[in-house]
Parts: sequence; structure tokens; C-alpha cells
Amino acid sequence: MTRILLLEDDPLIARSLQMSLSYEGFDVRTGTTLAQARELTQSTLFDFFILDVNLPDGTGFDFCSEIRAHNENVPIIMLTAKTDEESAVNGIGLGADDYVRKPCGSQELAMRIHRLLERKVKIKRILAFGSLQMDLNKRVVSGSINELSLGRKEFEILKLLMQKQGNVVTREEMIKALGEDSGVYDRTIDSHLSHLRKKFRTALISDVSINPVYGVGYRLEVQ
Repeated sequence: MTRILLLEDDPLIARSLQMSLSYEGFDVRTGTTLAQARELTQSTLFDFFILDVNLPDGTGFDFCSEIRAHNENVPIIMLTAKTDEESAVNGIGLGADDYVRKPCGSQELAMRIHRLLERKVKIKRILAFGSLQMDLNKRVVSGSINELSLGRKEFEILKLLMQKQGNVVTREEMIKALGEDSGVYDRTIDSHLSHLRKKFRTALISDVSINPVYGVGYRLEVQ
């Protein structure tokens, strides 16, 4: 299920869009301020962002820039009550994929979301962190010199760590990424992480490490 962060300062509009998009099959979380949005992205990995321009503590443009600094591929739609062309151009220039003027119909918004998701699927998907590169289409991971031979579970854990771009990934998130019926427990996660570290060394990847954040989880760090 596609996870969407809807950042909208009007609670009534946010609730209405959340209900409509949930009916369309999306998992929609809402925030009304930049602070709330930043907090939500620390605990949840989102597949799509819908950002209001005017917010109590900044603008959707600010958050769009923050997202693009860490993720070049996630789709972003800007919501704006402004009708001037300059606002739309500004959002696209900062990395947004589309913009919708308020008030907007939920069906139109859902159509635009589906269209962007289909477009992103067709684009070659590459994750990068330090010397690590992961081709999500080919399911290939490489360092600056060698490729890594990873099992399915190792690949999924590393993908999650790379998607978070240095932010913490909890054990619960790792277990969920491997599937509810995978029979994965804490010790198994530790084993997979140990194997990943060994494969980093074998592939001569010295600039990226998997480090524990005690009591929380793990994260990738560039040395």
C-alpha cells in the first residue's frame, strides 16, 4: 500500500482529503505544520508527498527542498491556493513533480497520484549512499570496485537502510520489510546485519558502515 504524507494546514481539508484518498486505497498520514511533517518522516518511510504551500511555520517549498536533498525519486505534489504562475514554477523548480490548485477534487488528485506513481515505476530506480549503489530494478548492489552477492533478506534490509539515507531504521521496520510471515526475530536481524558487514569488507567497501543506535535500531554512516 502506498504511504502518503499529506501536509495541509487546514484540518478540515486535510481530513476530507485523507478520507477520500484512503477510500482510493492509499495509506494517508496528515500533518499541519513543518514540525509535524519532519517528526512523521523520522518514524515512517513515505512513498508519496502532498505538500501545502502556506504553513504556520514555513512553506511546503521548504519541505520539498528538504525531501529532495535526501530522495530524488519520491513523487511530490504541491497544493496551493495561489493562482499565479510564479508559485507553480517555483514548486517545480525545487523538485516537485506536479501542482494542484485548491480547492481540488479528490478524484482529480487521486488521478494525478496514480499517474505519477506509474511514471516513477518506469524510471530506472537507483539508490546511492557513499560508494554503495543499489539498482532496484536489477536487484544489484555494488561498491566502487566490486558487486555484493546478497540474499533476499540481506537485500531488503540494506535497501531499507539506504532509503533512510543515514536516519535510524528500527528492528520493527526491518522485520516488517521482510514480510509478516518471514519468521524474523531480533537475533535473525543481528545475523543478517553481521553478514552484510562481512560482505562490505569482502567487496572492499570501507567508507560505509552499519552502526547500532542503542535501544532504537541501526543506520548507515559514511566514514
